[in-house]
Amino acid sequence: MDYKTFYAELFAPLEDRLGPIDRDTICAIVGFDAGGPLSFCTIGGKRDVRHVTYISCELAVRDEQQPSEHGRYEFICTCDDEEWVRSVISNLGRMSLETELGHGHTVDIGPLVRNDAPIQAVLITVEEQLEIAGERFAIHRATGITRDELNHAIDQDSESLLAVLRAHRFFPNTTINRASAV
Repeated sequence: MDYKTFYAELFAPLEDRLGPIDRDTICAIVGFDAGGPLSFCTIGGKRDVRHVTYISCELAVRDEQQPSEHGRYEFICTCDDEEWVRSVISNLGRMSLETELGHGHTVDIGPLVRNDAPIQAVLITVEEQLEIAGERFAIHRATGITRDELNHAIDQDSESLLAVLRAHRFFPNTTINRASAV
């Protein structure tokens, strides 16, 4: 199966729920393999919306990616800051080549952001899971969370944090300058 066919199948459930993928892909001059950011498809990138949905589009086809319990995967993040997405999600992409990341995992991103940045971690949840050509694949949502929210997930659990984020309408969007929900 070629990449275009694979990604059309992988992204079809997202397009059914969220709308069509924009025609252009965000790519860097320096590619991911050379230390640059991932390439991203977008939904809503051409509209006048506060939060654009970014979907990585080069991880699930890599044999070296450490699969989650749902198989190899791409990341989705709906955010109000493209630079934040390109930095943070690209770093998660690099992590996925060395360690399994899956539903309910949290990742401290403190070393990647300013000390005073409200969003200091990421909560990963499974967004979609499907089978393509007999193999399992997924799309994992990465949602930015505050340090207090990260501590809540550690003290309680990720499902408890997810309920709090939903109650405050902080999920599924990442707003990089927001107050904590806990």
